[in-house]
Amino acid sequence: MKIFCTVAMTVLFNLFISPALASIDDFKSLDIDFTDSADAAAKAAWSEPEILTITANGLGWDGEPASLRDGWIKTVPMALGLSWRAPSAISARVSIHPEMEEIVLGNGQMSTPYQGDVYVRYSPDTVHWSTWQVLQPADPQSSTEIQNPGRHFSGTIRVPYIEMVEYRQLLQKYAELDVSWRSDEEAAVMWILKNDPAFFEKRIPFIGYIEFLYEGSFHGGQRITSFRAEIIYGMSGLHYPPENDDYGDRDSRPWSFVSH
Repeated sequence: MKIFCTVAMTVLFNLFISPALASIDDFKSLDIDFTDSADAAAKAAWSEPEILTITANGLGWDGEPASLRDGWIKTVPMALGLSWRAPSAISARVSIHPEMEEIVLGNGQMSTPYQGDVYVRYSPDTVHWSTWQVLQPADPQSSTEIQNPGRHFSGTIRVPYIEMVEYRQLLQKYAELDVSWRSDEEAAVMWILKNDPAFFEKRIPFIGYIEFLYEGSFHGGQRITSFRAEIIYGMSGLHYPPENDDYGDRDSRPWSFVSH
């Protein structure tokens, strides 16, 4: 059998546990228009939808400016990687518009409300999830962001190495089987779960999907108009090709395995 880049199996496996010599870099984004009820409902859910409603001005409610309701927005699962390989680390940046406006308190003083918090969690199968990890407040990065002020958050999410060790050992065992594509991690995952259905209850070894969670205070009359997430990541590109060298559409589809 031919091996991509003529790398021996032992070396290929070592690349799973050390920096890759060849990489696949990718960028994905999620845009939610909270002035469009159909777009927002297809991409997110939010607290108290009977109170926090969507109008042409965005998601929120029409109370007094100094009044508030605590609430949240959670995005639907977003697939990353390739259909045959998923990343183990990502860099994420979230922008929420507009920025919070100053309000007048009961004593007449001006105050800028807290901008809220954004969290990320990841899953291999849309059923088993990591804990929520907080992103840090960030400064605007472009002239457009400066001219159109918003709330910005960024951070790196990484799977701990201890969570990946057993999975990578199982990938090596799968690659030694008589299968049509030794580097197909989707097929390897199905093989792993056939032998150990509770594997993802014990380990979450890669990032197949992510979800974002925004938590904050919704002040009366201050509506959210948009949510944008940008995700950058890389993966090792070294692999065995399929037996017939035909990848089909596997390089154009993101990770798609789900548990039932």
